[in-house]
Amino acid sequence: MSVRLRIFTHILTAILVFSAIGIAVGFLLFITVANPFFDGRLSMNIGQIAARYFAIGGLVLLLLTGIGVFWVSSVIIRYVVRPLSKLKRAANEIGDGNLDYELVVSGNDEFTELGACFEQMRIRLKDSTRISENAETERRALMASVTHDLQTPITSILGYAEGILDGVADTPEKTLEYAAVIRRKAKSLESLADDLSLLSKLENAQLPLDRQDVDFGEMVEGLAEEFFSTEPDTVLDMQLERGLKVTVDTEKIARVLTNIFQNAIKYKKPEQSAPELTITLRKRDDSALLTITDNGIEVTQNDLPHLFDRFYRADSSRGKQQGSGLGLSIARQLVHLHEGKIWIAINPTGGLAVNILLGLRDSKS
Repeated sequence: MSVRLRIFTHILTAILVFSAIGIAVGFLLFITVANPFFDGRLSMNIGQIAARYFAIGGLVLLLLTGIGVFWVSSVIIRYVVRPLSKLKRAANEIGDGNLDYELVVSGNDEFTELGACFEQMRIRLKDSTRISENAETERRALMASVTHDLQTPITSILGYAEGILDGVADTPEKTLEYAAVIRRKAKSLESLADDLSLLSKLENAQLPLDRQDVDFGEMVEGLAEEFFSTEPDTVLDMQLERGLKVTVDTEKIARVLTNIFQNAIKYKKPEQSAPELTITLRKRDDSALLTITDNGIEVTQNDLPHLFDRFYRADSSRGKQQGSGLGLSIARQLVHLHEGKIWIAINPTGGLAVNILLGLRDSKS
């Protein structure tokens, strides 16, 4: 029931009740004060009778008016003032930054609806504030990580360049060695800048896809053979189902696979001369499931959920390797751009298993 209707109902009830009481009291006054058949009141002066009648009636009327005012006031306080006071307190709490203050509302009137809307606003504001705080924390972490990853190669480049200029590299062989280090460190800076640029485009939805239909098995096999051709000791076990057609941007998916292959080499065990990989592709429902399993350095269960985070450095030996720390984050963004899924599991025999799920072409048509 609405507040207006409730107040109107209470006032109408008060009018009817007090009118009935007034009529009853008036009747009693008449028969006891002015009725000529009681106690010989007829001998009394008519003016005296009227004065006494109206005096008592006035007192009763004042009493009834007071009770009516109290009744109406209590109704207004109950249905208007109290809800407004709750809303005011909630607004003050939120204004002071207390977004955890919960406004408890009950009933089914306008103030209840207003309170519910206010509570929804508080929850959304709290969520927005939390997202902003998380974004700011992530931005600071990103700046700290970028600064850290820039300092090491820049320091190396400066050191070796000064070594050449100061004559420390006093032979042609040593000069070439210093120049090779400078080139390698400069390439790592170039790779970091490229990864940051790509990640920025992905997060700002500025990276269009040039989709085309491909046999996913043939694509994976070709990329794996090409990538590991420079790693002749790598053991590859490929079990790829043919005929699984996907509609993808081949360049972007190639970047995903390249990042995963690079991690397999980067995080091989110290005693390994080259990584061992098992690559399987099979159909699962209306999708193609690609699993790339290595036997490299292990990670803990605590590290596993954070491997896709930018610049995340695990406590295990995997976190001590060199690299931009953006490879898996970029891979996840690119897979999601294709409406696919990517997740990582721990290989029971050591290493990790990266899973990529992409929708088949027939399921999208």
